[in-house]
Amino acid sequence: MANSSNLNLPYIISGQALKHITHNEALRALDAVVQLGVLDQNLVAPPASPAEGNRYIVATAATGAWAGKDNQIAAWQDGAWAFYAPSEGWLCWVANEDQLYAFSGTLWTKVSDSDLQNIPMLGVNATADAANRLTVSAAATLLTNEGAGHQLKINKNAAVDTASVLFQTNWSGRAEFGTTGDDDWHVKVSGDGAAWNEALIADKATGAVRFPAGMEHALSRNPVGLFLFTNGGDGTVSIYRNDVLRGQNPRAAAISAISSDVITLTTADASLFFDDALMNGVSYLRIWNISKSPEESAWVKASPANNQLQVLNSADISGWLSAETVQAGDPTAITPNRVMALDISPMLQNLFGAVFRQKGIICKSGFGPQTGFEPPRVYRRVKLSKGGPYDTEKTYPDLHV
Repeated sequence: MANSSNLNLPYIISGQALKHITHNEALRALDAVVQLGVLDQNLVAPPASPAEGNRYIVATAATGAWAGKDNQIAAWQDGAWAFYAPSEGWLCWVANEDQLYAFSGTLWTKVSDSDLQNIPMLGVNATADAANRLTVSAAATLLTNEGAGHQLKINKNAAVDTASVLFQTNWSGRAEFGTTGDDDWHVKVSGDGAAWNEALIADKATGAVRFPAGMEHALSRNPVGLFLFTNGGDGTVSIYRNDVLRGQNPRAAAISAISSDVITLTTADASLFFDDALMNGVSYLRIWNISKSPEESAWVKASPANNQLQVLNSADISGWLSAETVQAGDPTAITPNRVMALDISPMLQNLFGAVFRQKGIICKSGFGPQTGFEPPRVYRRVKLSKGGPYDTEKTYPDLHV
């Protein structure tokens, strides 16, 4: 073998004369290609006045002294051009571009083009992994403009997916904002990284903002209430109405028969309990079978006839019998003063499209006969408690509304 395999350097053969010539030829080749760097890689003709040792990558379709030497390394050595054919994998620094090139076996390409496009992951001062394909460990990360604005885009596949920014303390989540699970904008916080509370939701269609956890006064940290105003009118917000002559609570009647979810009374006294024209679809009234021990309750949702009450759940009255007594007004063992327990779930659903808990309700009450004028209005706050057909907040007004 007269030449080396990789750099094609000439060997000194045993007994060879003029060994220094072969040795110097190999040194010139090493000087040209070791720590390879060229001045330019776009010239198709040799420069007019090269300096000793200047090197170039010969561009395609070269002319003059470089003709037929495309992609080779041209080195000006000892007053003449020497050419070195690259092998696949050679690296060369191109000075006028400040760019590293690699030879593929057929052409020179920028190393950054192949290394930094479509790479599977990148770690900057840290180790990237399959879940965090771009990982940066630094005191700060800067994304700046190039003369105008700058956007940081987070794109998700579908509305049910999550596009968000998560803030952590010691790798445990503490705050997050973004479109999480839908296309509304959410802000939520956590004290332990496991249980999360939504602080704010902005509707994607309207921009209206909701505060699921409520609001606090900045200094006192006391809850700040919000008023939800409703349309007025009988049959819309008349959560309790009784326009018949009646005595003081409790009001009672005897059962004639039970059929599924309907109680038939022995007398036409259903209006003492429930005004169907004004309360149906607005509220439910809790009644009690006081013949049972302990008393049993059911929620009235309608009055199909003047001697009938229809309940929300037929199972509540499945064991009730004729001749037993039903009562409007809680037994004193349940609530003091025999208050009327009302559930305003139907009104909430009709007016707001959802049933939700309340901290209080402002009610308008009217007393006295309706004789062409309105008596003075009295506004009262109604006490609330839990436990009903939908386990929502309940109103307990001891007044007529």
